[in-house]
Amino acid sequence: MSDKFVFDKTSPDADKYTEIDKFLQLTERFCKKGIGSIADKVVSKFGRKNHSKPMSALKRAVNIIGADGIEAVYDDLMHCTRVDRSDIYIGAVYLFRQGNFMCRLKDIKKCYVYNSENTEDIAYFCYADISDETGDETFELRSLSVLKVQRQLQFDEIRKLAGIGEQE
Repeated sequence: MSDKFVFDKTSPDADKYTEIDKFLQLTERFCKKGIGSIADKVVSKFGRKNHSKPMSALKRAVNIIGADGIEAVYDDLMHCTRVDRSDIYIGAVYLFRQGNFMCRLKDIKKCYVYNSENTEDIAYFCYADISDETGDETFELRSLSVLKVQRQLQFDEIRKLAGIGEQE
């Protein structure tokens, strides 16, 4: 697997690949010459926000674009809805986290609230378990409010936009 988001820059779809690459920051984060690669290696040593293997976001994007086609991914990115006060964008088929990763909505197996009490403050996060051809992973979608009612509204908004039903 290449260490960057590779595409033919002379193809008619080059601008679509470029837009997706910029939105997800794939080359910036995974190119060996980029500072993102150094930062990613340091972060992966000391734990990651997303429990993903290094470069899995790149592999997942390449696999999805290869299987579904650049036109489908680009069209969904251009017509997706942003979740309020977050970097999550949800389309008809895909979920995008700006500067991070993308996945198919149908590949989200579970969406849940995680309570992190390992700091002095209690923090809540929305996580999703994803299973696709790239593998099984858990991704942080967004941080949630500490207020129970607000937290539930934020969580329900993500589930509604992603078409995810009630889960325990």
